[in-house]
Amino acid sequence: MKESRDPGQRLGLFHHVTDYAIAIVFLMISARADNVVWPVVIGAVALINAAATRGPLAAYRTIPRSVHGVIDFGIAAAAIVGAVVVRNDSGDALGLAALGILQLVNIYLSGVLKRARA
Repeated sequence: MKESRDPGQRLGLFHHVTDYAIAIVFLMISARADNVVWPVVIGAVALINAAATRGPLAAYRTIPRSVHGVIDFGIAAAAIVGAVVVRNDSGDALGLAALGILQLVNIYLSGVLKRARA
């Protein structure tokens, strides 16, 4: 198997795999959550965003990367807002906050590494 020499493509692959992982974990925590609406909605949006974005692991390739970035920020913000809304259950709030922060770290690392490679 030939390795990609384009650093941007490898960076996109890392970001894309992480987007899928975050979406799946959102959907997994909804199985035990008291308030399932937040993790299910955020997880579904995150999964659609990952599957429909023009990238190396996309299923549909309909969403441009610039729109994908905006949706990524929206997912992170919704997760953090959801953590505040469901604060009566600390496990759900912690899970939502952790995934929101992980999404922000994914966005940050992708941006920093993209600028470093340029």
